[in-house]
Amino acid sequence: MAKKTTNDKATQKLQALVHKTDLEKPAQKDIAALRRALQQDQALWRRASDLNHMAHRQLTGKFPPAIREALYLRLEAMQQDLGYAEAPAIERLLIEQVTTCWLNLQITQLVYAVATADLTNSAGADQWERRLISAQRRYLKAIESLTQVRRRLRPNAVQLNIGAQQLNVVGDVKAGKGKAQSATNDETSNE
Repeated sequence: MAKKTTNDKATQKLQALVHKTDLEKPAQKDIAALRRALQQDQALWRRASDLNHMAHRQLTGKFPPAIREALYLRLEAMQQDLGYAEAPAIERLLIEQVTTCWLNLQITQLVYAVATADLTNSAGADQWERRLISAQRRYLKAIESLTQVRRRLRPNAVQLNIGAQQLNVVGDVKAGKGKAQSATNDETSNE
């Protein structure tokens, strides 16, 4: 017989607390004990409170497992492509929003395609077209929000000091676009 580890005991204790608090009117002492248990394990409460992940599960729930898992990998790849790991907390929230809106848009697009393929159900197609337009707006708004926050948090600015002259360049330096602002710092005049 396998020996119970401390982790197994902690998991069982947490499950018991969840069971005790999953009532219409749980005891306040049980709620306080559950809160303390969750506070002790940050990874646990982060997983348990990830409603974005729950939304992904809900949106993909009717897909076969192979497609569902492929979609989860795609969402992870999108997050990586958008710089999730290096991003500040506010950007991570927006990246999650972008990927969730993308998933919702893709699924809505699929259902719309199915609804419009059935030419006998124009009312259903109209309803899904409105949903599709709404999903497109949410997706584009999420992208726009992420872009705006990135611009504010990471302005494209370069400061060059050449001799006694300082030149500040703001904008897309690689493409040569943007406003150039220069300020002269003549070190020799201060001597």
